[in-house]
Amino acid sequence: MSQNIVVVGAGIIGASTAYQLAKAGARVTLIDAGGANATQASFGWINASFFLDKDHFHLRADSIKAYRDLARELELPVSWCGCLCFENKGAAFDQQRDALKDLGYAATEIDAATFARLEPHVANPPEQCLMFQQEAAAESGPLAAKLLDAATSLGARVLSGVAITGFETQGSRVTGVRTPHGTMHADQTVLAAGTATEHLMATLDLPLPMLTRPALMLRTAPVPKALSHILVTEIGELRQLPDGSLMMPAAIAHQRDEAETLGDPQQEADAALARLQALLPDLPLTWSHANVAHRPVPQDGKPVAGHAMDGLYTATMHSGITLGALMGQLISTEVMQGPTNETAKRLAPYRPDRFKTGL
Repeated sequence: MSQNIVVVGAGIIGASTAYQLAKAGARVTLIDAGGANATQASFGWINASFFLDKDHFHLRADSIKAYRDLARELELPVSWCGCLCFENKGAAFDQQRDALKDLGYAATEIDAATFARLEPHVANPPEQCLMFQQEAAAESGPLAAKLLDAATSLGARVLSGVAITGFETQGSRVTGVRTPHGTMHADQTVLAAGTATEHLMATLDLPLPMLTRPALMLRTAPVPKALSHILVTEIGELRQLPDGSLMMPAAIAHQRDEAETLGDPQQEADAALARLQALLPDLPLTWSHANVAHRPVPQDGKPVAGHAMDGLYTATMHSGITLGALMGQLISTEVMQGPTNETAKRLAPYRPDRFKTGL
């Protein structure tokens, strides 16, 4: 008999996991409280050029491959546009290039003339730039929706607007989730609730400390096609969306941003737009949307994935977009079969019990 599995959260990790579980034959019910989530506000950069350590790099690089495989199954809103990275200069540039080369990551160094041919709207082309042709841009909200649609086509069910308040337990095993409308029983529960994870784990007296990492994502009014790549610049990351608008985090170093608070959103957006206009002086830019989102970042910055209790699998991380394709596969495998040699090797550094006292 197939397993009855509840997935909590409709962001990219929950959606990817629900799809893989349904494909594996599980009876899946996905529950989501509704409202905005980090996935919908994500910059959408699928990459491994940013990483915390060697294990984290390989996880991200393997997820790029997993997206390629997934794109053979589903028509994904993902553009394999590549990335031009010139946020570093001098010794820092050399260090980044050499570190990625040592890890076997494909990076092509280009000069200012080549850059100008690739991105003619950018003022003052950099003398040194790294091109990552294997990286991609995902339309994050539509990507999660696509995966949910694929899951429901395989029999999964989605309950939207339903918040869980805790978990049903029998002894040391989680047997379902509690909602304001009653209890939903499950053979296993996957908790992929983003920033709500810490609170929900605490209802079971399980520690999963999260950092406070708000972000402001700026979007301009649409302009004619101007950019062909994701750009990682010294004034911030940016890309052009399918509707012609430009997207840019207000924080200059978005991936490494450790700010716990935001300033006035309008002033932050104005300042980011001024930097963007200086980079792209021949484009008439105005900002139309500035979206405040809260990124789900565990205390040590690394992903969390694993059984927190018998019957409860916990998964939360930043960046979920980069890791979404691979994590859906790994989580589904562990929920359906238990840890395998492959999943244990990949996920050993990211188990939730690392936050327990004394471990």
